[in-house]
Amino acid sequence: QAAWIKYGAVIALIVLLSLLICYANGSKAMRKAVEDDTAAAEPEEEPVEFLTAVKCLFGNKYWVIVLLANLLVNVIYALSASSGTYYAKYILGNDNLIGIMGAVGLITTFVGFIVVGPMTKKFGVTKTLKIAFVLGIIGNVIRCFKPDSFILCITVGLLGSFATIPMMCLGGTLNSMAMDYNDYKYHNKIIGMSASASSFGGKVSSGIGASLVGWILAVVGFTGNMEVITPAVRYGIYTFSLYIPLAMFVGLFILISKFDLEAKYGDMMKEIAERNEKEKAAQ
Repeated sequence: QAAWIKYGAVIALIVLLSLLICYANGSKAMRKAVEDDTAAAEPEEEPVEFLTAVKCLFGNKYWVIVLLANLLVNVIYALSASSGTYYAKYILGNDNLIGIMGAVGLITTFVGFIVVGPMTKKFGVTKTLKIAFVLGIIGNVIRCFKPDSFILCITVGLLGSFATIPMMCLGGTLNSMAMDYNDYKYHNKIIGMSASASSFGGKVSSGIGASLVGWILAVVGFTGNMEVITPAVRYGIYTFSLYIPLAMFVGLFILISKFDLEAKYGDMMKEIAERNEKEKAAQ
């Protein structure tokens, strides 16, 4: 308990310092914007009624794609966080392996954050995401052939860990592009509703992903005091550790393949700028 208290105190201090730094820099940027009169020059959006905003958002196929992609990837995040202990103990036969799996997965996370930038510059946003999702599909397919192999789990399984990082980095970019399409189609970015609805969907899917583990284990008759697991329990663990993430990666690849806004984005923004200039001149 003492160790957890110390750990919590250190993390709280780091969070506090980080927020203070963000606040200080944000205030500085705001003051500079006011001095340069850039804040006043930015046009404010007209408020949109709730039902109208919802109708507009679901009429924007790109926003719907981003929403669904966030839902699927958050299910993967939640399953990854919840399933590791069961997999290590009942499939690999040693729950102490979860520490090694976590440490190796952390390396993949760092590498992922490092390479996403160069990949995006070379391939673009959507192609980078498709490459990542293909790697996730390949990794899960290979593991399905030998799911009880610890070596495959910490080698090929790393592809699945890496595959989620680009979406974590580029999801905001996709959402921003979808909001610009709102502006193009409806003359309003609907920023607040676009961001909050997508965030809400992510939180709901995180809860669903974590709950799937419990639901599947209940269906297959798992109990915590089992000395030897049944075939049903084994395949239940395979389901939320391998099969569902595999299906999610396939779904993500299909969704992002339909996100063709990136190719049209430059022309769209040029048209929005020209339209705004005409409206300003008319006033």
